[in-house]
Amino acid sequence: MEINSGPAVNSPSLETFHAAASKLDYTEPLESLLAEFRQGAFADRERTREDAAIRSHLSQLHAAWDRVLPKFPDQPWKRRTGRWEYHRGRRDAYLKRILVACMRAIDGEGRTVVNPATVFGRHARALASELPDHEVVGTDIEPGFNRLYRLVSWWTYPRLQNYRFVRENVFEPDPGRRPAAVIFFGACGSVTDGCMDYAIGASSPFLLFRACCHDNIGGNTQIVKRPGKLNHFFRWKNRVMARIKQQGNGVYFSPKYFKDAYPRSTAARDLMDSDTIIEIARNSVDSDICRSLIDLDRCLFLQENGYDVLYREELFFAHRRH
Repeated sequence: MEINSGPAVNSPSLETFHAAASKLDYTEPLESLLAEFRQGAFADRERTREDAAIRSHLSQLHAAWDRVLPKFPDQPWKRRTGRWEYHRGRRDAYLKRILVACMRAIDGEGRTVVNPATVFGRHARALASELPDHEVVGTDIEPGFNRLYRLVSWWTYPRLQNYRFVRENVFEPDPGRRPAAVIFFGACGSVTDGCMDYAIGASSPFLLFRACCHDNIGGNTQIVKRPGKLNHFFRWKNRVMARIKQQGNGVYFSPKYFKDAYPRSTAARDLMDSDTIIEIARNSVDSDICRSLIDLDRCLFLQENGYDVLYREELFFAHRRH
């Protein structure tokens, strides 16, 4: 099973986590990377200039992650390539191992884990298999993919009684559910922000996720054209996304998360406006700097809403301050 594609991990110390995360200043790296963006120092073809900027401006954040959480998965592939994107499953499995360790280590009444934007329910079923004493709820607006995966995975999970699927629009979630943890993997664009708001509104103690498709925040479906297979693929994907947006069916886009909703944090709004962050989104396919700018705004938003958070390479580990 995918969740076992790496070694088991110990539960991180929440005391150590809060001590480290509470000292992090996300405004400073946001301001520094924003200066790089405004100078045009991003999306260089060989990524050398971007890599140097990321190492320089995000080194403290990466160091804090490494002090508190298990060893980050190796990723030997060149960044912003199809192969690098293809192997993001390593990071998904890594997040699941961390959550399983946290849930096993914590006693209490909260025994529900919610995976919004679950799509096939593949990750949620893997979590349910590893956490038999917890209820795992997968939610999504389209139930067909979950039904399909149930058919093709029946032999893997023949007696899985603690997983259930709920048909639900992530932009209009059930406000009465009180999960012990919210976790999701690659929720496209503003779906990530909808999932974050669900966790915040539900006062979920734990929030773990991998961000995805930064180009589709704020209702955006345009990207800056550059050479390369990854850019070509995302241009095709955004033609499809534009048609989905026109349908207005709530799958990936919601007026609540259009342009004026960004930046999300008060701190980021002091540094840039909505036009700037949409321009950042349009350049994000080929740029770690642009993706990090969007994610740092999300880190600040979580801090402003009662969470301490660690961030590294599109992964977030957040726990609610008491």
